[in-house]
Amino acid sequence: MRRVSLAGRAAHGLLALVVTSALCGSARAADTYTIHENLHVGQKALYVVNYDYKVKSTATTNGVSTATDTESGSSWKVTLTIQDAKEGSSVRSLAEFDPASFDSARNAGGPETKTPCPFAGKSIVLTRHPDDSVNNDFPAKAGDDDISLLNNFITPDEQYYPDNPVAVGDTWDDSVKCAKYTPMGPKDRLISKGQLDWVKIIDGKPMAHTTHSVAVVYHEDGNVEEDVEFTVTQLIDVAAGVIVKCEEKGSSKYTTPPTEPTQVTGGTEFTFQAEALPAAPAAAATKP
Repeated sequence: MRRVSLAGRAAHGLLALVVTSALCGSARAADTYTIHENLHVGQKALYVVNYDYKVKSTATTNGVSTATDTESGSSWKVTLTIQDAKEGSSVRSLAEFDPASFDSARNAGGPETKTPCPFAGKSIVLTRHPDDSVNNDFPAKAGDDDISLLNNFITPDEQYYPDNPVAVGDTWDDSVKCAKYTPMGPKDRLISKGQLDWVKIIDGKPMAHTTHSVAVVYHEDGNVEEDVEFTVTQLIDVAAGVIVKCEEKGSSKYTTPPTEPTQVTGGTEFTFQAEALPAAPAAAATKP
């Protein structure tokens, strides 16, 4: 089954909020805010990323059932440096991976195994092209899940932004923009809605909090439908122009038409957490 490719989309989040009225202790109802990405060359941040993905399903054919009960995860530290930007979004970034970054796996409740992240200790250039396709210069082999999470670091935050100024409590539909950066088939569907929850001064800094509710319907081989729902919350340091914390939590459910010879049931659960810290001098990193 397909891993939820949306997880981690906001991980790289370097953004700016342009405030169209003055901030005080907390935002007034009349205050409106224009949210946009405003990256510049040389901008740098250290990201601590933790991702956990569980699959528990059963496939039954002619009365014979095969169960899947697995858990996979990623625990990465990545220093991201903007090398080129266009209209405020990165089109080329350098991702420097801490050597201690690792992936994990567990099968059927057994012991957890940890292996070095395939990018651990490496410096990798991510490029976003005019058609919004993404590639990287990592020359060795890596799993699809790791490559997807790696490439997500250059996906623009613009996908989650409202097109017009918003006040606290306002909502917006960003389904079209989110779908643009989400691998989907011709029959798949995505709905995403955002809300500006609050803007406050915390520890002397203007901070904003947003929430996104996302639903995706994937159509897999064998007419298996996977219905995914998850929530993304972001805490944004307005003055520094960065997403300080991002959390994502969701689940999915498999359904199969009764006419199909193989019936798939069950689903997935997943969590994603990312935190931006002041960038420290990069650890020794090498090009593979």
